Amino acid sequence: MARIPLLPLEEMPEKTRNMITGGKSDLSGLNINRMMAHAENSVRHFMRLGNSLLTQAKLDERLRELSILRVAALCRSNYEWHQHEILARKVGVTGEQIAAVRQGPESPVFNSLERAVLKYTDEVTLNVKSTDQTFEELAKVLSHRELVELTLTIGFYNLVARFLENTGVEIEGGGF
Repeated sequence: MARIPLLPLEEMPEKTRNMITGGKSDLSGLNINRMMAHAENSVRHFMRLGNSLLTQAKLDERLRELSILRVAALCRSNYEWHQHEILARKVGVTGEQIAAVRQGPESPVFNSLERAVLKYTDEVTLNVKSTDQTFEELAKVLSHRELVELTLTIGFYNLVARFLENTGVEIEGGGF
């Protein structure tokens, strides 16, 4: 149950309302954005950063979605899991891999790079800083840009999970 009501569209500044309802993405009309709209001076920046990580990053989209799902699992964020399970399936993450994300990085359904990304996600989410070993393993395969984008993705979706869980954003259509 939402702890704060979603901001009605008619109460939003026009720029915010247009961004929330007029986006080209399937994600533009989501409840998270209507909740975030209470922070009038931050919502558009929040949405731009999220959009850049989802649509303009060099990081492989499958790796991105595995990492986001792992953050959602670690943070027990049902809304985040729901939205990103949909995206993960769209970019080719298998149902078996999606189920295995909840168990952790060691599942044999993941290749070595996927395991390294999930391990890095665990360490950054749970310990803030990854071990040198985990970072170096990824640095052998990912470019500097991809490492930065992965780290930003993990941090951003930890923020998202904390926002969702503390405001009680509900899944569109009333599911939770």
